[in-house]
Order: sequence, then structure tokens, then C-alpha cells
Amino acid sequence: MKKILRTAAVLFSLVASVCYAAPASPVSSIIVMPWDLNQNKNLPSELKAQGVSHATVYLNWSDIESRKGQYGFAHYHRYVDAIVQGGLSLLLVIDMGGRPYKNETGQIVPNLSTVPQWIIAAHPDMAMRNFTGEASWQPDFTDPAVRKYAAPFIAQTVEHFSKRYPGKVLGYAIGLQEEHEIKYGQMGYQWRDYKESTQQAFAKKYNAKQPVINYNNNIAAGVPKAEPLLYAQKEFREARLQEATCAYANVIRSKGAEAIGYFAETFTSHDAIYATGIVEKLASCIDIAVIDFNFYDGYGLVADSDVLPTLANYMGSLGYKKVMVGAYAERWEAAKKTQELMSVIRRSIAQSLSQAHVIGYEIGGFQHQANGGALASLEMAKLNASAIKPPPATPGQRDAQIKIGILGSTTNFHVWHGERSAGRNPHRDALFASYKILSQEPGMDIHIIGEKNLLQDDPIIQQLDAILVPHQAAMPQSIKAKLTTYWKNGGALIQDMRLGEFDENGKPTFDWMHEVFGIADIEWKKSGGIFLIDGTIYRLKPMPGLYVSYAAITPRQGYKVLATELLNREKGIVVRGERTLAFGFLPQLLQDKNGPAWKRLFIDEIKKIASTRPLASK
Repeated sequence: MKKILRTAAVLFSLVASVCYAAPASPVSSIIVMPWDLNQNKNLPSELKAQGVSHATVYLNWSDIESRKGQYGFAHYHRYVDAIVQGGLSLLLVIDMGGRPYKNETGQIVPNLSTVPQWIIAAHPDMAMRNFTGEASWQPDFTDPAVRKYAAPFIAQTVEHFSKRYPGKVLGYAIGLQEEHEIKYGQMGYQWRDYKESTQQAFAKKYNAKQPVINYNNNIAAGVPKAEPLLYAQKEFREARLQEATCAYANVIRSKGAEAIGYFAETFTSHDAIYATGIVEKLASCIDIAVIDFNFYDGYGLVADSDVLPTLANYMGSLGYKKVMVGAYAERWEAAKKTQELMSVIRRSIAQSLSQAHVIGYEIGGFQHQANGGALASLEMAKLNASAIKPPPATPGQRDAQIKIGILGSTTNFHVWHGERSAGRNPHRDALFASYKILSQEPGMDIHIIGEKNLLQDDPIIQQLDAILVPHQAAMPQSIKAKLTTYWKNGGALIQDMRLGEFDENGKPTFDWMHEVFGIADIEWKKSGGIFLIDGTIYRLKPMPGLYVSYAAITPRQGYKVLATELLNREKGIVVRGERTLAFGFLPQLLQDKNGPAWKRLFIDEIKKIASTRPLASK
């Protein structure tokens, strides 16, 4: 019998290797504007020689339909023809988001946007408003007048360019706001939309006005400001984004083309104002998702090559079949530091392309120095050639790996809007550091999962040996209930600390899922401590970059303290139960000389607890 099984395994391996085809080269696109071509007629061919396969081109609604119902495309032919004749394919962005209008020399034209003037004149109330009542340039994508004219504009545009450039257009991106991403825009860090019709729609649904969020929540301050309708507002804003995006995507698809959606970096201090949680609701409507990062966190430049690979992993978990990563350098260009960023972008893209669902990347935000300088140093041709996907793992290989889901809660980041405790966002940093540390560990298969995966009982959940919840301090009770069900069904649960200590509106729950994790009591400590683990002494010191030192946990009966306080063996900072593991601190963020030892403990204990899931429950 064993011989038969071995023979079958060999045959399966041979079939898999024969059937596996080498992947096509990745999509490598760069944003090309009219003034780029005006300055360099040979730019397309030079970009092609550098390894660029596509040009991302913006199509302004105001250019194409300058008069109601009259569609003119000749304005773009000279530029797009030159791009295609130069050997590049196209990624076309349908810009109807109200971006300030720039002429062919790249100069902003005052009082004009990418929305036609005739619409603005006929429907002055179609624009979104900030909470102060100030009008923005962003059209309200739910406004009947906007929708009435936008749909035929999209249809005409897709049909025209698809016919003129057959086989050359990757897809059409839906530009809903100034940065073309699927989100709400902002000016002066004021939330949208508070126009009268939006206020009426919210009041009709919830019998109350929308809350005005003109403050930040920082966990270092203790308790956030509880906002009774915060989660309702989150769902309301995201639902409107979802409905409009899917409606526009359906128009694109009806013309036989693929719908592209740009998504802003998520799990940040700015998620709430932009409503970036929408990313969990559009996998069925978007054919190609582009997840962005401009190596800037709203406060300063960030040279982090791990952000895009982490977010690309998350996009795959959400169900997006084709993903691109967008790396943008406009902030670095403005600071005259672009060259310093190129190696970071190269590493970031290379890591992202190693994931099976990532089909390519887009870059932008810097001067097109095709024959030297920043773009040449990116070495795109070499990058594309090295982007070879590994062949699919055989069942035996997959089963040998420990599968861990790391939960990123969109609700958590919505509650902690504007978070900047101890000069950082600890929720975000704990999440990203956990992924980086664990994904580099041999034998581990790591997935960033979202609330969507839990709420919809996604099949990915049942494939996981364990779920880690890294410093997601605010979440709905419905998510806690799903985590409990997962645990009861045989899965392992891990938290570093403060899991769901606050609900979706910022109200304290005083509960880290105490019953599941075996927590009897928590005592916060301001200074460092000395702990005993299997006869070895571990030291924990306060760090300037952490808003808190640690929480000493007293376990319930049946749970074991793994890292006990030296002078009090009844409590400690690591508590283990039957398929549960709770840390009372953030080991993945420690950077002092003791950090490596704590991180090793973090990895080893997660491995142990993830290996306890009964085979029958998988």
C-alpha cells in the first residue's frame, strides 16, 4: 500500500511539473503624461528598452466630453498613438474624480478640473462637501446627475479606445477622486461627504446626523472618544463607494474590458477619513486591483520595502485574483531624494512579484530618466526577468507548512483615526512586523486576513492552523464571536495584547476575550521587568518608541504562565492555554539588545500553539 501511495505521489509530481507553464513577464507600467511626451518624443521606445511594458495614461472627462453628449477623442490620439507605436501597451485611467486640470505643458489651469464645466454649471450641488460645509472638486458618485452622465461617458470611452488599440489595453481604471483611488478625498484633513442629500440619506437610515470627526484617537491617551455612530458611518460611506464602483465597473465589463481599481495603502492612521476599508468589499467587482504606496506615512518619508508585499498578500486573501502593486516617489522627488528610494522600490516590487496573484507593478512620481538616473537604476528589465513564480506546491508540500492568518481589522484602524502614539501607529507596526517576522520563518505559510474573511466564513479560515491578532484593540463583537467559533472548532488563537478592548465605536469592553484566553486579571506596568522562562532569565526594558511597557497577566485555572515575573510566579507576560497564546506586550516591536531573544520566543511559541490543531478539524 505504501508503495502504491509513493508511486501515486511521484506521478502527481510529474504531472504537475509537466502541466506547469512558465509565467508571462509581469506587467510593468509607468505613468506617462502629455508633457512627458512633449519633452521627449522618443520616450516610449526608451521606456520599452528599459523593461517597461505598459504606459498608464489618464483620460480626462472634461477633455472627452467638453460639450454635453459630444464625445471627442482626437485630443488623445497623438499621445496614445505615439505610446503604442513606441512598443508599449496601455493601462487607461478614466479620470472623473475632480482632479485639478493640467494643460499639455503640465501647468495647472485655475478653476478647472477633470469634470466637465457644463455638468458643474448645470448641477452646482453635485460636488461633495467637507464637514465644514466647504465644497470640494470631487463629484458625489451617488448623485443621480453624475451617474446619469458618467455611465455613457465610460461606455463611449472604453468602446473607442478598445477599438482603436485592439489587444493593447490591459484595462480601465475607475477614477472616483483626485488621486484616482477608490476612496473619499480630503482637503485640510476634513472628512467627506456632508452635502445635504448625503446628510438626508444618513438621517433616513439612522435617524441621526452623521458624526463630525474633527479629532484624533491615540491609544497612548487611554480611552478613545466613544462615537455612538462611528461604525454606522463607516458602513454607510463604504456602502456608497461600493455601489458606485460596482456600477461603473459593470459598464466597463459590458464593453468586454477589464475593470481596474486603485486602492490606497490601508492599515494606516488615515484609513477612516478615506474609507479605505472599502477594499474588503470590491473583490467581485474589480478584475485587476492596484494597491498603492508612496513611501510616505503622512508625517515623513518611509523607506520600507515590506509594505507593498504585505498589502499584496492581504489583497490575495480578500479574493482579488489579479493584483498589481503601485510604487510612487512623488514625495521623495520633492525632497530630492529619489535616488535613495530606488533600491527600496526594487526590493519591494521583487518581493511582491513572488506572490502568485501579483501580475505586475506600476511606478510613478519621478522624472523619466530612461537612459540614466533614477529610472535606469531601477533596472526594470532585470527585475522583470527575475520575477519567476515558483511552481505550485504539491499537496504534501502544502500540508507540511504551518498556516497562520494574521488579522488586520479595518474597524480597528477606523476607531484609531489619526493614531500617533509615541510617534508611531502601534496597531499598524505590530501587524506589519508580525507578517515580516513570521513570513521569513521556514515552514510557515502566512496570510494577512480581514474581517471579511471571518464574517463570510471564507474557506481560507478553515485552512488555517492559527489566527494571530496583533494589537487590534478595537473590533466588533461579531468578529470576537467568529474568532471564538474558530477556536471551538479546533483552531488556535494568538494575541499580543488588548484584543478588542474597545468596540467598533470606541467604547471600552474591558475584555480581551478573557474567557477564551484564560485571563483572570491584568495589571499594567510602567517600568521594565525581569521574567523567568524555562529557567532562563529574560529582561524587558521600556522603549521610547512604545507607548506602554507591558501588562502582567494573572491566568485562570487551567492556563499556564510561560514568562513569570521573577518575584511573583503567579503572573507573567505570556499565558498559554488549550490552543491559545496571549502576550502582555509587543515582542515583535522590541528593538533593543534583548529584542532578538523575545522575537525568537514569539516565533517558537506561535509554532508550538499552531501545531496543536487536531487534524480532523482541518
